[in-house]
Amino acid sequence: MSPGLGRDPLPSYNSTSVGNPALCLWQQPQHILFQLANFCFALSYSAPSSKKGILFMHSVLIIGFMLLSGWAWHVICAPDIFSWNFSFLLLNIGQLVYIIYQMRPIRFDPELEEAYHTLFYPFKVSRIQFKRLVSPEFATIMSLHAGEAYAMQNLTRTDRLGLLLTGKVNVLNEINGFLHPILPCEFLDSPEFESSRASVDDKFKVSIIAASSCRYLYWQRSALEYLLVKETYLATVLTTLVARDIATKLYAMNNKIELKNTKKSKERTANDLTKKGVPSMEPLPELPSCDDLASSGVESWLDSSSKYHSCEIVDEE
Repeated sequence: MSPGLGRDPLPSYNSTSVGNPALCLWQQPQHILFQLANFCFALSYSAPSSKKGILFMHSVLIIGFMLLSGWAWHVICAPDIFSWNFSFLLLNIGQLVYIIYQMRPIRFDPELEEAYHTLFYPFKVSRIQFKRLVSPEFATIMSLHAGEAYAMQNLTRTDRLGLLLTGKVNVLNEINGFLHPILPCEFLDSPEFESSRASVDDKFKVSIIAASSCRYLYWQRSALEYLLVKETYLATVLTTLVARDIATKLYAMNNKIELKNTKKSKERTANDLTKKGVPSMEPLPELPSCDDLASSGVESWLDSSSKYHSCEIVDEE
């Protein structure tokens, strides 16, 4: 029978035998609820340290504290033990709800989803980090129609970083004309952004014009630097992506220069040959056949032989 409140529920735990104060009187094993609760505790502490492991740990702890609370309330009727274990139960429920909330799937618009999978997912950037990076607090999504300018040469300041989401953009220069295109998931102005860190008053040296309807994402330099101070790993990833994009653009420019030089060299060679004049190719005279060569050779040899000449002279005499 369960003891009432105000009484010691386990009176013999602290009792000793008469005449031998060092001898404890061991009690019978506790209720099955107590045993199951401790088994759950042991099982929860053996969980791995991954997110799923932590989720499993809190789930099993909830079961354990629920069993222990039931044991304290119905078996030993101890309100203090029940209160403590029920508090731990609520604490683990709150922690479990928070973990499940963090593990919920985060979805983006198709254009942002493509940018995430192409650029940031290979570097193990979480969806939570990417969501903060593209949030309205730090980034803005804009649209361009064909012919509209993202930046104008010697007019637009290099105080932002843009990422093309959809469409196509051309980079132009007043002297050299068309330089190279920019395709989706490429930065619009990575060279200008990287080269103008020391000064915010630098201007674009090229014009960036939309070749078709485009959508792009851009960050103001001040807002982006503020975010990257807090997100150090994200700062490392973004620096790597910008550097790779700059290298790709330089490689494309180098290929264009090489092709242009090769074309000029071929044109120069053709012009030189035209000026110097190429000798015309005349057909070779027809060669006699083998039979003609053989017969003519024999006849000429016979005509020139002294023996046959002498025979002809003797016959005439």
